[in-house]
Amino acid sequence: MSRKIPSFSALRAFEAVASTRSFTAAADELGVTQAAVSRQVRSLEELLGVPLFQRLQGTNELTEPGRRLYAPLRDSLDRIDAAVRSVSAWPTKTLLTVSVAPFFSSVWLTPRIMSFIHANPAIDLRIHHSYAPPDYTRERVDMGINWGNGDWRGVESVKVMDGGLTVVCTPELADANLSKDGPAALRKHALFYEFKLDDWGQWFNQAGIDDTRNFTATRIDDTHALRRIALNGDGFALLCREMVVEDLDCGRLQQPFDTTVDTGSHYYLNYPSDREPSSAAKKFRSWLLGSGLITATI
Repeated sequence: MSRKIPSFSALRAFEAVASTRSFTAAADELGVTQAAVSRQVRSLEELLGVPLFQRLQGTNELTEPGRRLYAPLRDSLDRIDAAVRSVSAWPTKTLLTVSVAPFFSSVWLTPRIMSFIHANPAIDLRIHHSYAPPDYTRERVDMGINWGNGDWRGVESVKVMDGGLTVVCTPELADANLSKDGPAALRKHALFYEFKLDDWGQWFNQAGIDDTRNFTATRIDDTHALRRIALNGDGFALLCREMVVEDLDCGRLQQPFDTTVDTGSHYYLNYPSDREPSSAAKKFRSWLLGSGLITATI
């Protein structure tokens, strides 16, 4: 039977972009340039005569033809990978891909991950950085550690770190006058936050300030950048306390007031509810939840 199959490199490039929603991330995964991935996808679209992606600001969404092609292609590549591993003469490792919020990865997971790697030499751990929980229906990801309310469709989630937000600043800003004037005095200063302006409103309420209307704050949509603003002494940042414990302990930052507000968002370990976790995923879950490294109540 004659098969009408495009080039494997074009199909692989398409599958990588569809999995990551990014031409740049796909290029990193395949070890080629972004231009090469773009050429392969474009040649596939020209061959098929249909657009496979809707190119949007910051992401690339599959079109209807792209969705019809992606699912069977992903399954086929998975079967090819399994077949190659089954006949390979070389020892193989079990692949485990974990999607992790970037700041959690940088501050908490990365300094500790070698204990898991050393204890599980047969597991090939891959860390994928993402703020949002994985879309387990389309991404080849086993588990995630992500920020949010934990109530995600089709997902089992376990709280692994408290996300309570508190105000931090440099020691120079946390002076005696600030303590004397109380939390209301913060409204005269530069305030910064990451998620919602109302997070500051909730913090003021928690601190006993009834009138939370008369303040302004600047959104910094990245935890690393928000922490850097606080370290630079540019103002007062509302940050997850558990993620800046080291800065507080060594004095780089100070918590001028004891108030910590629970906005409903925390760090959750999550995995798909419609299938049993792999043995490698179970080992990672046991390591994370049973290692004693998590400081918050699980």
